[in-house]
Amino acid sequence: MSNGFGIPEEVEQRIRSRDNTCVYCHKTMIYPCIGDKQRDWATVEHFREEGPFYWSDGLKEEDLSICCGSCNSSRGKKKLLDWFKAPYCIEWSINENTVAKPVKEYIRKNES
Repeated sequence: MSNGFGIPEEVEQRIRSRDNTCVYCHKTMIYPCIGDKQRDWATVEHFREEGPFYWSDGLKEEDLSICCGSCNSSRGKKKLLDWFKAPYCIEWSINENTVAKPVKEYIRKNES
């Protein structure tokens, strides 16, 4: 396993192949995550703010995506729709209409 969440390697590879730019701000990311530009690292994003966060606890592929370190750090544990109202998202024009398809699907199924 290449991550700290117990996500099977084949699942992580599928997600990384699908999300080749940040699912929120659409910038190109750095992977593998090396160097000092953590804001540009391609990080595992958990859509659910309250977990589960580990595969062994019931984490599912549909609850995951890849986003840049900046977006991941800004969101923290906020619900997606609440985070979209934050100054960071307003500044970067991140909202439910501009995000990538996996985020839109998660919102439709879980936050609408």
